[in-house]
Amino acid sequence: MRKNILILSTMLAFIFSISLAGAAFAKDAEVTVTGNVICLLPDYEKGTVNPVIADGPCKNQPPHEHILVTNEGTVYYLQGLQEGLMKIQLNPVHKGVQVTGRAEQTPGGWILYVD
Repeated sequence: MRKNILILSTMLAFIFSISLAGAAFAKDAEVTVTGNVICLLPDYEKGTVNPVIADGPCKNQPPHEHILVTNEGTVYYLQGLQEGLMKIQLNPVHKGVQVTGRAEQTPGGWILYVD
């Protein structure tokens, strides 16, 4: 009987430690990432996009997506609420910017959700 209780206690402790470790790496952890914001401007004639680091606000460009590339080379696709994305478009600085959001690693790469 004591042996069963000891085994059960060990198993519960193991499961508890895994749950704590999982919480530390949760996708909702807020991070601040520093890098260059790249505008992916569409070229409708060629059917491609042109990656550009804007030298001012990019709100007057055609609707487009953004990525952030860190100095280490990590690429984050920027997603989120319209308000958060508008802050990025209205910012006149796109080099060496800090963006805060919730990071999630997916099979396709990193996503940074900005609010």
